[in-house]
Amino acid sequence: MWEFDDAPVFASEAEPAGYEAFRRRAAAAVGDTDPLRPLRANPGRNNDLVARHAGAWVRPATCLQKLLQKAQDDRIDTFASPTEFMAFVLRSPDGARLRVYFYTANFDGIGRVGPAAEPAARDHAAGWTVLAGVHNHNFHPHDPTLNGAVGPSLPDAQFNLRFHAQTGMAEAWITNGLHTAQIPAAAFPLFEQTP
Repeated sequence: MWEFDDAPVFASEAEPAGYEAFRRRAAAAVGDTDPLRPLRANPGRNNDLVARHAGAWVRPATCLQKLLQKAQDDRIDTFASPTEFMAFVLRSPDGARLRVYFYTANFDGIGRVGPAAEPAARDHAAGWTVLAGVHNHNFHPHDPTLNGAVGPSLPDAQFNLRFHAQTGMAEAWITNGLHTAQIPAAAFPLFEQTP
């Protein structure tokens, strides 16, 4: 868990120190990093929905999203062994602080998210606002169907809808470290979920 003063830079496109190296490695590993390409390479209801709403939802990753991706990439090289993380971004009751819960299982897939979701839900009950759930979908140079698509999987979509009902989570951010789909809670019911 990290807690720090909120500042406009976190919502900007500013790059953390050293992030240009991640950007270069992504370009070398996958070539074209257009965020619509991997969505279209793996068609399905959720990726199609994000592609249709790309103008409103898909944008360059923010500084905070890059910091989270960098934290994971610094731990385990994204392009050698793609791994996923889940994080929750909350704002304090007075609006001055951000708190981020970060969880990873150090493999490709996240499994249960309780270690980060449970404290976020407790903070919500204590007056914190759950701004977003952040989940990364990594570049997979050897599998184009998994190559950085910023659409939610069926389990992601199911979790987003349930966690919003529990905490009022405002958005789901699916990032590949370069681009992010920032999906508003009002759209959560539109996505296909795990049966």
